[in-house]
Amino acid sequence: MDLRVSWRRRYSSYVSLYFGDSVPILVYQMGKVGSSSIRNTLLLLGLHPVLHLHTFSPLREKCAADVRVEAELARTVAREIEHARAVFDQMGRWARLRLRVHEHANERRLARRLLRPGAKLKIITSVREPIAANVSMFFQLLPWYTHGSYRPDRFSTDELIRMFFERYSCGRPLIWFDEEMKYNTGLDVYKHSFPMDRGSLAFGEAGTDVLVLKVETEDAQKEEALSRFLQLDRIRLAKSNVAADKAYADQYADFKRRIRFPEAFFREMYESKYARHFYDEGELARYSKQWHRSEAPAIRDS
Repeated sequence: MDLRVSWRRRYSSYVSLYFGDSVPILVYQMGKVGSSSIRNTLLLLGLHPVLHLHTFSPLREKCAADVRVEAELARTVAREIEHARAVFDQMGRWARLRLRVHEHANERRLARRLLRPGAKLKIITSVREPIAANVSMFFQLLPWYTHGSYRPDRFSTDELIRMFFERYSCGRPLIWFDEEMKYNTGLDVYKHSFPMDRGSLAFGEAGTDVLVLKVETEDAQKEEALSRFLQLDRIRLAKSNVAADKAYADQYADFKRRIRFPEAFFREMYESKYARHFYDEGELARYSKQWHRSEAPAIRDS
């Protein structure tokens, strides 16, 4: 079942942020890691306020020197900032204006409200195997890279694969917790050991409670972790914004079957701090084997 939430329900949740007294729940995650499913599930349970963000501050506006990361990640941060700037510059004038209005009205306003000193907050965030996350995000952002709406006859799968390697930058999942979450909230998930067998981590710091979920974990385990974190009876997750429901579903599946990654790409993704913190050797070996055969890891995309 696909959960769909009306704009009225989403808007009323934003209103309750200012006029209610409940601790806000922020679904705060990098793209394509199941955030819409979690947000919609919680809204349909009647929880308020439930907010949903991928970023508090645009990556393109950051200075690489201000993002505190290990030396081996500094180049990735600089590369991703430059890429974000280049993509923005290539957007049409009206598209840039719409994006700036959205950032001002949504992200910056929520930052002022949610990140006030002493404010209480519950954050739900997720991680996903980085190659799958990048491929999924590339298709989500195709209009940005192709300068037009998706049509299955516009580009062949081979052309999209070439576009992926030539135009898309794959480092964002590797740095998101540093350049986005830690940069804006001060919370460092890497200080906390991740229980890979359980697939979830809950911790609290300075009035903020955080739940980290692994997308590939069985839904029953994620539902149990969410229920404990929010102190609710059993939550049932349903999927929203899944690739299988998109217009590009068939070509997306073909893309995943046919793409071949160079060994250097596997090393960059799977030897990263991000991958090593959330995935054990067996999991990474299994994903590597599947992608070598050009078979996407056997989970439903989001």
